[in-house]
Amino acid sequence: MAIDVRVNFSQYDGLGQPFGVEGVLKAMQKYGIEAAVLIPRLAVDSDFRLGNKELLDVVKADKRLFAYFAVNPNYPEECIELMRSAMSSPKIVAAALFRGSSRDYPNPDDYREILNAYRRFTRPVLVDTADGEAIAAAAQMAREFPTIKFIFGSMGGADWKRAMNCDQLLNVMLETSGSFDCEKIEEAAARFGAHRILFGSDMPFSDPASMLALVQSSGVPKDAMSKILGENAKRLFKLGTRATQEEHAT
Repeated sequence: MAIDVRVNFSQYDGLGQPFGVEGVLKAMQKYGIEAAVLIPRLAVDSDFRLGNKELLDVVKADKRLFAYFAVNPNYPEECIELMRSAMSSPKIVAAALFRGSSRDYPNPDDYREILNAYRRFTRPVLVDTADGEAIAAAAQMAREFPTIKFIFGSMGGADWKRAMNCDQLLNVMLETSGSFDCEKIEEAAARFGAHRILFGSDMPFSDPASMLALVQSSGVPKDAMSKILGENAKRLFKLGTRATQEEHAT
């Protein structure tokens, strides 16, 4: 069984077919995913207020589902206020940074004020690092905020080799989605250590079966694969205790 740390919560998939929470749960059952951390696509793409609220309502209803709080750098003060409220829920396990306000990718200039406020929560931050420029900007954020754990989402995409140069940043972890290069998992495990890699599929916009196969067919040892597919996520997000905390809170 795996834990998928990059699932897109959207009412429709990449082909325009209905998806939503039913699609998420169906896919989890099909691919043997025991828990998932969801990204609120509505919050990322248009309305960060409604999108984050909508997703929190969804994950509260199922103990297998958890959520990122999607941050919008265009509204730093309001975003910080909403973030403080959202982080009181144990079902919100991390923040997610997808776009900048001055550049297309997350960068320290656009997120510095928000990250300063976020340090108090001691929870990770997923940064969408789709290419080499995004990797460089995310690395700068990791250096500037060493007490925050940063997850480099998509591992730089086709530029994943640039992510390998961040192995000395001990507050950085890598998420497996992005390119389907068969070398990247083994090299990431060698450079970062298997304990710093998280399984993410990017479904429904990417095929979970292909990403699972990429990890499972890599040359990493069985114990390292177990860490990548689930153990690391359980430890990082404290998933073994958060569902129980939520039950007691309701």
